[in-house]
Amino acid sequence: MRLLGLMLVLAVVAGVPAAFAEGTDPNGKATFVSSIQVSGKAATLQVRYQCASGQAVWVSAKETKSGVSAARLEKEGSSKAAGAWWDSHRNHFVCNGKPHTGTFTIDKVEPGKKGTLVPGTAWVQFCVTKGHTEKTTVLILSKSAWVHVVAA
Repeated sequence: MRLLGLMLVLAVVAGVPAAFAEGTDPNGKATFVSSIQVSGKAATLQVRYQCASGQAVWVSAKETKSGVSAARLEKEGSSKAAGAWWDSHRNHFVCNGKPHTGTFTIDKVEPGKKGTLVPGTAWVQFCVTKGHTEKTTVLILSKSAWVHVVAA
């Protein structure tokens, strides 16, 4: 599971969308239902989501140093330009075709993360995948949007 997560991060950072085989959940959806709540070295975000299957979930937040939205963070490989980039592949989730609301933690535990999330807005990505190798990984569900960041 950790290897799959690392491959997903490397593909996103490198801007290699071809790392995913074709295929998505036509009924899959996600909505960010809270602000990012920062407390020390970790932050949480509530997401309402629905997916029929999936083996890994990745949640990522990128922000400028000032916390002001910047379109450049919406692009592939933009983590290099971010003042802060926190994420996680370690959250529990359930994909069974039914709607769920989960609280997902993001932090700097995994390699390559940087900076401090500050009050403002962050570009958030929520992805559910399945598969075990770069060639067989299928992106099941993907949601990206600007989300407010607040201190808890």
